[in-house]
Amino acid sequence: MCEYCRMTISDFHYAGEIIEKRKFHKFDDIGCMLAYAQSKDLGPGKAYFWVMDFDSTTWIRGEEAYFVLSPEIQTPMGYGIIAFKDGIKAKEIASKNKSEVKYFKSLFNIDWKPRYEH
Repeated sequence: MCEYCRMTISDFHYAGEIIEKRKFHKFDDIGCMLAYAQSKDLGPGKAYFWVMDFDSTTWIRGEEAYFVLSPEIQTPMGYGIIAFKDGIKAKEIASKNKSEVKYFKSLFNIDWKPRYEH
């Protein structure tokens, strides 16, 4: 169950996880993970962030991922964000969705919660 929106995690392509103080927080949408992190004042250096590589559905560290954020990308809770291990693949998907590749630290400059109330 998603820690933020309480939905069942049904499609691992969009999943995220935060590990902090021996607690594991699972999310059905990377946007839920980021909204939760902001609500708890968690960021890089305060917790470990893991995201699912959209192509392979394998876990990668948030800091090592390339993110594509676009309203044209359909995700479980409508945040429109997916992650890739391969930067070239991320650029290809971003180009198709009229977006750009985002890096992990830049995601914390976006106000996630007001965009999508659950």
